Amino acid sequence: MNFPDLHRHLGGATHPRILWGWIEKHGRETKTAARLRERFPDYAAFSFFFNRPFHDLADYLTVHHLVEELQAEELTYFTHRAVRGAAVFEALDYLELRFNPYKRTPAGLPEAERLALMPEAAQQVIRAAQTEFPIQTAFILCMDRGFSPTLNRQIIALAEQLPDVVAVDLAGPYQPGGPTLDQWVELYAEAQARGLHTTAHMAESDPTDIHPTLFPYLERIGHGIQIALHRPELLPELAERGICLEVCPTTYLRTNTLPDLAELRPVFERCTIAGVPISIATDNPALHGEAGKLVNEYEKLVRAEAIHFNDILTHAAVGYQHAFKKG
Repeated sequence: MNFPDLHRHLGGATHPRILWGWIEKHGRETKTAARLRERFPDYAAFSFFFNRPFHDLADYLTVHHLVEELQAEELTYFTHRAVRGAAVFEALDYLELRFNPYKRTPAGLPEAERLALMPEAAQQVIRAAQTEFPIQTAFILCMDRGFSPTLNRQIIALAEQLPDVVAVDLAGPYQPGGPTLDQWVELYAEAQARGLHTTAHMAESDPTDIHPTLFPYLERIGHGIQIALHRPELLPELAERGICLEVCPTTYLRTNTLPDLAELRPVFERCTIAGVPISIATDNPALHGEAGKLVNEYEKLVRAEAIHFNDILTHAAVGYQHAFKKG
């Protein structure tokens, strides 16, 4: 049996062993690899950084910051291995891989130079995802809450230019200087006008991070579990609009959002009653160890009695039904 994964970040898709192998090989050739080689004396210390207990979502995201800079050094190598592994070790036949193209350019360069390098960085990721294994990969470009509206608008424009990019996303922690909610509405309206699909990280770990103003501009919501847990009165609107939730179970344990996956039972129950579709995804399998494989996400939900075994095919089908297609 094959599965689709609609929510996987490039920054959390490469196993730390692969990252460490590249660091050891290139530790004297690039500043980033050399710095990481000094910071982590061996693989045990490096892998612990990925697999350690995280305090919260912000702590969890520190791994992305490290990996993004490293991936900017060799996008082809890391992307190919991430997609190849998804096909071989997880039996995925459809994967939507999301990433921020600006963060895959050298951090030390001026903004203008990094902007000029964004198209080639994105194209490197797309080309590298072509493997000899039977997996279809589509791409989502991530805007960032800390970026200016102008920079985020350039990410939207790049997404429209690349045929393999199907959608834009909103990710990253809230930061001073980022777009206001009204500006996000304008950005998403522009993305829709350009023919792009839309999703956004929302209501992952913070019950106040729920923005119905954005609902008319979204086709899917990354996570969204807090809506079902704390604002269930909004579920009928999600159902009416056909908005699908991208639920990533292990992430909520790793970020201390939930103490147990049994806490997701009311999410699935309330969404089922309201008619809100849920697709089950991995988010950042490299931070979750063996538990992060997609088939294990389903198994853990069944064991926690958050879903029934007979629901597996239903949620897999939702993933295929709500997969983004360009045009």
